[in-house]
Amino acid sequence: MPQPSACPRPRRRDGLRLAVLVGAWACLAPTVAPAGPASKRKTEVVLAVRKVMPSVVNISSEKKAASSSRWPFSPEESQRPRVSGMGTGVIIDARGYVLTNQHVVDKVQGIEVRLHDGSTLAGQVVQQDAAMDLAILKVEAGRPLAPITIGTSSDLMLGEEVITIGNAFGYENTVSRGIISQIGRNVTLSDDQVYRNLIQTDACINPGNSGGPLINIDGELIGICVAVRAGAQGIGFALPIDDVKRVAADLLSTRRLAGMWHGLVTGDVVGEQGRSLIVRDVAVGSPAEVAGIRPGDQLVKVGDLGVENALDVERALLDARPGRKSPVLIRRAGQEQALALEVQRMPRGNPAGPDAGEQIWRSLGLKTVAVTPDYVTRVNPNLRGGLYIQAISPGSPADLAMLQKGDILVGMNVGDRHWETIRPDNILYILRQSEAAGAPTIQYYIVRRNTIQQGALSLAEVASSASRR
Repeated sequence: MPQPSACPRPRRRDGLRLAVLVGAWACLAPTVAPAGPASKRKTEVVLAVRKVMPSVVNISSEKKAASSSRWPFSPEESQRPRVSGMGTGVIIDARGYVLTNQHVVDKVQGIEVRLHDGSTLAGQVVQQDAAMDLAILKVEAGRPLAPITIGTSSDLMLGEEVITIGNAFGYENTVSRGIISQIGRNVTLSDDQVYRNLIQTDACINPGNSGGPLINIDGELIGICVAVRAGAQGIGFALPIDDVKRVAADLLSTRRLAGMWHGLVTGDVVGEQGRSLIVRDVAVGSPAEVAGIRPGDQLVKVGDLGVENALDVERALLDARPGRKSPVLIRRAGQEQALALEVQRMPRGNPAGPDAGEQIWRSLGLKTVAVTPDYVTRVNPNLRGGLYIQAISPGSPADLAMLQKGDILVGMNVGDRHWETIRPDNILYILRQSEAAGAPTIQYYIVRRNTIQQGALSLAEVASSASRR
């Protein structure tokens, strides 16, 4: 006996064609499987983008076009047209602090920050660092924002999959995928802008992507997009997040924003148990020393915030003030301890805390005073200042390193890491970095007799000198 058809033909001849088509569609439709939770379309890239997108903002601004007039009050000056600018940023704190490139907001007016939900807020530049090309903006959202998850660039792998999100050519929230092509690139874009230790990627980076995130497949921030090679395809660059964290922590520090200090010098470590934050040094007489924090302690929590890097510490202490103690959870010798840290006002005239000059004299045998760029730019126009050496202690590490009175110290480096020395506290900051901790020497650069010369400073001698004095 013939079986009934699953899709019987219509009996009436009129409207036959329409009925057949509808019947055929009804027969075919059930064979199309809906995209459910197990769909392969929901890849790791999709999940990473969903995680990060609420932390990405689009930045637009205006500034006057460049002028050819040398007279600031000429008619041409007042009639200069305005040009629009665009860029990207990432939210690094729920209170509305946004990290971007300094060139995105340099000399602009009317900064607008567009959040992922479509709302547009006025942005204000609170801190910037032209040498590193980083800036921090503040927006007032009236609600907590979603900060991005910060990762590390210490374990990047060639060929590792990465993702960019940005305001590419004004197309908001453009997502691109690629790989890490190389690390440690030094790139010169102009006489005024030199980038060091960059991440190279073939993920699309276009005008407007500047300041936006380069993330790994876990949705962690590993770099800040900064440049693309003009005329090339698939060659873009990003600042590595470990370098960015150091500068961002200083820009967002309670010292800079509120005139407070804590005296902690920290370094984040990546181990088998994940990332942890270790106290490298505690300034003598500092609030951290008073609180009982010691070098070697692991910082677990400051205030209500779990901390994994120096930027987290500064975020946790942004609203701290004298008279209000912030709870600090540390791990020492495998045991957790609860302490209380009360920040204090910075002593006047000394951005590194009490006795910065005395610390440098004890450890290096060096007395310095900051000089303006005029003293050094005739040797190299990229130099922004330096430290004039007033005195050298006989037999000190500075003396053994062949430094002389009258030299101008303009920089130091360990391996591929380079720092300027513009203020005395820059020297202390450099000596406390993790790179310096395991290095036998630190390279220095000086201006002597109108030329740049270099030499090596023994870190073993530095440690020995500090212990003797």
